[in-house]
Amino acid sequence: MMRRAAGLLCVCAALIACTGSSGTGVEVRNAWSPATPPGATVAAVYAEVSAHEADTLLSAATPIADSTEMHATREENGMMQMRPIAQLELQPGETVRFEPGGMHMMLTGLHQALPAGAEFTVTFHFAKAGKIAVPIQVRPPQ
Repeated sequence: MMRRAAGLLCVCAALIACTGSSGTGVEVRNAWSPATPPGATVAAVYAEVSAHEADTLLSAATPIADSTEMHATREENGMMQMRPIAQLELQPGETVRFEPGGMHMMLTGLHQALPAGAEFTVTFHFAKAGKIAVPIQVRPPQ
């Protein structure tokens, strides 16, 4: 019985390590960033944010960059434009995807290159759920 409980505890710990959750109704999953070349000063972060109850994503921060902004990419007059998003309203049952070519987190003033296989943390700040630290996996560029 103790062995089974210990095994279940290990599985739960592994799942928590891959998902940021406040336990209060918001989850951040599948968070990743493409690798950057040496000397790069910007990077993007992508993830899925699911709300089990209404909340607002207010901001995000990471110690590896000077600033982190939410951006939306849209086509305007035949050109792709990036526009900052001040905050993101989340409705119950909704999953918002930060993905290439769409919404994303923009890291500016990188303090280091992001090599494939590395990991860093971004802390998402929600109005109700508070701060959720999420591990970001760095993937090879596509």
